[in-house]
Amino acid sequence: MILRSVKWLLISIAFIVFLLVATVVTVTVMAVQQTPLVASTAPTQLDGADSVNELLGQLQRAFSRREEGHQVTLTETQVESLVGVLQRALPDFKGVVNITPIGGTINVTYAITDMGYFVNASALVLPGDSLRIEQVQIGDLTIPGRFLLRFLERTVNSYTQSEIATIALSRVERVTMRSGELTLDVGRLDELLSELNVVASNMSVTEETELQRLAAYYLRYISGREIALSDKPVSLIEYLREGMARAREQSRTSEDALLHNKAVILALAVYVGHHRVGNLVGDIQPDPNKALKPRRGAVLHNRNDLARHFIISAALELLSEQGMSLAIGEFKELMDRGKGGSGYSFVDLAADMSGTEFARVATEPSTALRVQNAVARIQSELEIIPPIDGLPEGLSKQAFTEQYQRVDSEAYLKEVKEIKRRMGLLPLYQP
Repeated sequence: MILRSVKWLLISIAFIVFLLVATVVTVTVMAVQQTPLVASTAPTQLDGADSVNELLGQLQRAFSRREEGHQVTLTETQVESLVGVLQRALPDFKGVVNITPIGGTINVTYAITDMGYFVNASALVLPGDSLRIEQVQIGDLTIPGRFLLRFLERTVNSYTQSEIATIALSRVERVTMRSGELTLDVGRLDELLSELNVVASNMSVTEETELQRLAAYYLRYISGREIALSDKPVSLIEYLREGMARAREQSRTSEDALLHNKAVILALAVYVGHHRVGNLVGDIQPDPNKALKPRRGAVLHNRNDLARHFIISAALELLSEQGMSLAIGEFKELMDRGKGGSGYSFVDLAADMSGTEFARVATEPSTALRVQNAVARIQSELEIIPPIDGLPEGLSKQAFTEQYQRVDSEAYLKEVKEIKRRMGLLPLYQP
């Protein structure tokens, strides 16, 4: 009798496993397709990047006046620009948005690299007194939007151990659409922003990581050096030399060097880049209410903005997916083409690309020790960033469009190639 029971139990388990496997295979087959749904390109979408400044202004007003209701208007151009920067960082991803008076559609495609298959998804959003997703199509699968929205709400709440998703959805009091434009009437945001503090507390890592500990150590160390008290701007190489010399003393193996180099870069990004970079690293400030910073900013080519571009791009390269830091830097320059911005600058882009490359060689096991030795003895800024003479900057959107059209044009790629050529002449970045 016992043997028979065990036999049937094993058969039942095997049958359940078979059903689960069959379900997963069926869903996968239905979700994966052989042709892409979206063929849009990032360069075309990024053409409207300067329009995102207006959206950021709306969000800033809503957050600063959190006890009032607000209207936030998104245009197709703004949304597609944000999709474009994501596609620039993740080339296998494509997306497109279409907004009409009766509804908005979001179509995305993700290419399964080297297999010739695609995951296609689309969603239909309708106007109304709340956020309404009518349906979601993933390949040949159709999922009711109401079910998916409820599932996402519960998943986010569970993951964050909060009610953040429920509160966020409840803030949307009305959705109206017209051709190329979607407007959200949102209620007061004070409760939502308070709940964000709960999320931050719940999601915080209580155990200090080794990288976080070292970044905090180098932040204190560098801020205590004499150069931090200088009344005159100090070259970024002075800060790098101090940090890397100390890192070299602390490193015995290439793995040690890699970790210490990361910590130096992150500490400098917080110290001479922007203190908010620390939010991505963890709690590394000795006094959380007063961020450490030098008396005068660091410079490269006698410019503070280039030093900040360099070191923040280096930090983003360590903290984000490969390629994301360059995509963010490029997007920022495209935004600057708009009215009130500083204009598109290939000089800034050169600093971004140099910072990204510096982070790469400083954290490669095969080159981490070499970088420590080189930077500890560095004498010239031209060892980490190439000359910037002749690189165009301050281009308005009209001037940029007239000269370069888009970021995939031959003229634009020629400028990027020139930056790479100059960087390739620097011994530090050579194989």
